[in-house]
Amino acid sequence: MTATDDAILTRLLRQGWAGLREPRIEPVAAGMSDASVYRVHQDGQPLNYLKIAHADAAALLRDEIARTQWLAAHGVPVPALLRIDDSADSVVVLSRALRGLPATTGRRPLPELIDAIAAGLAALHAVPTFDCPFDETLAIRLGRARRAIDAGDVDARHFADRNADVDPNDLIARLIKTQPPQDLVVIHGDATLSNILINDCGGIGFVDCGNAGRGDRYIDLAVTANDIDEHFGSEAVARFAKAYTERSGGHLWDQTKADYYLDLYELF
Repeated sequence: MTATDDAILTRLLRQGWAGLREPRIEPVAAGMSDASVYRVHQDGQPLNYLKIAHADAAALLRDEIARTQWLAAHGVPVPALLRIDDSADSVVVLSRALRGLPATTGRRPLPELIDAIAAGLAALHAVPTFDCPFDETLAIRLGRARRAIDAGDVDARHFADRNADVDPNDLIARLIKTQPPQDLVVIHGDATLSNILINDCGGIGFVDCGNAGRGDRYIDLAVTANDIDEHFGSEAVARFAKAYTERSGGHLWDQTKADYYLDLYELF
């Protein structure tokens, strides 16, 4: 834990934050918001998580809080936010751990796991978009990618093999030129299997929702399918595509769009 995070935690403990009485705290990997993330254990209490963000990262965490609250208000299974502390230069949020394990664990029979993931995403994508205030349309995402490239935040060495030796500027130029028509739904925005939890009853929940909003369904589908391929193989991807079609009102799988949005994901 950094000295700054420790000072904030000490202040919150003095304030008697619920869920922070003599806690055992351990760091975990940060999400896309660049916040510090800590797992909070207490005897006889449910598991909680603490996120702390400073400076520019604080704005991203505020956005994640707002998007998570919106999803929760619309019936999407996301972590419950227990306490929020928002000061001029830092933001802290304490959340209840969502029941379930990351879909990467594969502890359920694979067909059940794949069908549950497809059903969970189809249910999310069925949430009405008319009052969703968070814009994740292609223009917004391309603009964000352009700024990341200009800031030097995109490392082409991390690109997938299909984009080996492709310059980020050439990649975004191609993406701008070949923009497909959009089919806007409510998306998670970073639907890796590690951000999709499955509980004992086969229900799906979502964590790290800082990029949720109105966007093309393939922003989610491309990333999820790619993760399924990496963890479980191509046959599982085919089952996922079929199961999603069945649960989303007959939406036919579009591999061209999946490839496009997977290339866009390289820039995030």
